[in-house]
Amino acid sequence: MSTSLPATNPPLAETAAALAQWRSTRRGSSRIPEELWSQATELAERYGIAKVAVALKLDYKSLKHRLSARNAAEDARSAPVSSSFVELDLGLPLAPPVCVLVLTDRAGRALRIELPQAASSHIAEVACSLWQVEPCSR
Repeated sequence: MSTSLPATNPPLAETAAALAQWRSTRRGSSRIPEELWSQATELAERYGIAKVAVALKLDYKSLKHRLSARNAAEDARSAPVSSSFVELDLGLPLAPPVCVLVLTDRAGRALRIELPQAASSHIAEVACSLWQVEPCSR
């Protein structure tokens, strides 16, 4: 896998040429113009910071910092102006049933009943009615 970007990439070539032009005409230790940094951060977002920094001969940490600041500014612009609570009713129970009744007989057969809170007061009645019934004959 190649670690550098192809020089035939038009946006990269244009930005590299603009940086070379600026470097040849700059006076003293002037800073890179914001327009060139903007182009470099766009390329870094698309192709990766390390590859663009090498191809454009820029400081990796400076490019990374500018890309992070740009992304943070974009996130701040796209964030909602005001936040409010939004309730999502997915129709799913959030808690298990309040009462679980498991009835077993001597033969090991079991009956599991899950009752909501409203029906849990009738547990004794349900248990008594199940145990009072005569076993079915086969």
